[in-house]
Amino acid sequence: MNETPLRICYLLAYFHPFASGAERQALAQGTELARRGHSVRVVTQSVRGSDLPRDELVQGVTVHRWIDSVPIGPLFGLSFVSGAVRALRKLRDEYDLVHTHQALWEAVASGVARSAIDQPTLVQPASSGYFGEAEELSRTRGFPVLKRLILRNSAFAAISLDIETQWRALGVPADRMVRMASGVDSSQFHPGPSEVEAALPPRPRVLFTGRLHPQKNLDLLVDAWAEVASKRAEGHLIFLGGGPDHDRLSARAEELGLADRVHFVGPVSDPAAYLRAADVFVLPSVAEGMSNSLLEAMATGLPCIASKIGGNVDLLEDGPSGLLVPLNDPRGWAEAILRLLDDPEFARSLGQEALRRVESEFALPIVVDRYERLYRSLLARSGW
Repeated sequence: MNETPLRICYLLAYFHPFASGAERQALAQGTELARRGHSVRVVTQSVRGSDLPRDELVQGVTVHRWIDSVPIGPLFGLSFVSGAVRALRKLRDEYDLVHTHQALWEAVASGVARSAIDQPTLVQPASSGYFGEAEELSRTRGFPVLKRLILRNSAFAAISLDIETQWRALGVPADRMVRMASGVDSSQFHPGPSEVEAALPPRPRVLFTGRLHPQKNLDLLVDAWAEVASKRAEGHLIFLGGGPDHDRLSARAEELGLADRVHFVGPVSDPAAYLRAADVFVLPSVAEGMSNSLLEAMATGLPCIASKIGGNVDLLEDGPSGLLVPLNDPRGWAEAILRLLDDPEFARSLGQEALRRVESEFALPIVVDRYERLYRSLLARSGW
């Protein structure tokens, strides 16, 4: 007999059409849950000055942009939490479980609301390290009180070992922590020919996809590329994405004489075609949760080089499925890139193993199966 459909409420500060990692992952998982017949709704912020509706159906997911926050210093946290709690209480009869895909103000709100809604609340931090919620929480005024409110939540989902370690150190008990993962849609991200092949500079192509943001540590990549370019007359580094570091990175490439070897494509709605047109994927971040960009590159069968940090080490095993390079080592990055460009057979084997790992562990249906089991386990427990 079929199990009862689930009724899940996601809570995020931002959601579609905003498309950072947590938002993209929530939409992908929510769409898959809705496709399976479950009810998924999202509580998020309204967007000042936009024509986005307060209520909208997006790929089977019902979006409520009901949180009217004040984007000014400490007033943001207070207004976000109060707005989120009001929304969760108003929708109380429409869901059976709350799942936050981020873990600062969202987790405070779900912790505050938990007794009023009388349903389980699952907190899922999006990242670790300096840019992760655990360290951001420790830098936030009122940290002791905020931590106590967050720890009132029913359970915590860690998408990397590093996230689990940080939140256990903050006081999350072992029996309320579960290891989970992000997923990637293999119907969108897969090997094959690319329709943007002719629009890109000649091969070989080394590709970064994501935000041009300090968290991604892209200055190191430009510096490493200078050494690669000094040793190889061919090859192009391509940045796919937008962000606050664009102008500085472009100026740095110009300063190093790399203007004709470094290219900024800007943000695109679908990076899959660009991944299929690349030869190597690079991710030099200083902090990650479980990178969507890295998962997408692996699903495309690309050989991947990533920084040896939490999140990345949960996806890539150095040697069999990718190359992991220490932070702040431009020479090591240059050597890793050159190794893959100079040894296509080795590069191909890394890409094939990365693809195999995605297909067996991180394909979206497999990951959503795990979340379904987790939701049902939380709902089956007594004492909520």
